Amino acid sequence: MKYLILFTFFIYSYHSFSQEKLPTKPKTVLEVGVALGSYKGDLSPNFSKVNGGFNAGVIFRAQKRLNLKLDVSYLYLQGQQLRDPNTLPPLEPPFPNYFFQSHTLNTSFSVMFNIINKKRFKLYVTQGLGVFYFNPLDENGDELIENIRDEKEGIFETRNKNETYTNFAMSLPTRIGMTYYFKNNFGFGLSTTFVNPLTDYLDNVSELGTVKGNDQAMSVNFSCFIPLSYGKLASPRKEN
Repeated sequence: MKYLILFTFFIYSYHSFSQEKLPTKPKTVLEVGVALGSYKGDLSPNFSKVNGGFNAGVIFRAQKRLNLKLDVSYLYLQGQQLRDPNTLPPLEPPFPNYFFQSHTLNTSFSVMFNIINKKRFKLYVTQGLGVFYFNPLDENGDELIENIRDEKEGIFETRNKNETYTNFAMSLPTRIGMTYYFKNNFGFGLSTTFVNPLTDYLDNVSELGTVKGNDQAMSVNFSCFIPLSYGKLASPRKEN
């Protein structure tokens, strides 16, 4: 009997506390989701080849109009240029690659501005600064960054000798998206990200290509939003 009394007292106390103090909007929110990624550059003049990926991030100061956001996104990218039968290939090396594939990872810190900042719905834009990792491979999975020559194995340079680069580049990712939150502060959203990597070697083609400027990667993201922490507890409005 005494256990029943204690249990009843616990339930009553918890209910009374819940009525007096309710959590406000989330202060920190976790974002996780999947993505469809694509590339544009010397081996593809538009975003025609679509592959998969995923993204994760943490939104700080989530209840404010101006927030901060930490993002990590992975994309698998491909590009291929069909050879023009009316154009003769080069007779001497370097022989530029007509195909590439790459696993990419972008880590960035962004400023997030909620254009529409309603309790349940947010339309936002972010601008960030990040580090972009890439490693272009040929159709056999061999790295193209080495730019080696082995005539016995039939391997020749794919770039000019003066063209050197590393697997890392700075990025300026831009995202626009929208999020809908339920009463329990969980949400889902849709967004588009332009990675804006500061490199023209994502596809291993630069000086021997025909497209000017840096290569581009973009993604369409489908995300879930999970509250991690809340601000101060607030008292509910009393009903008349």
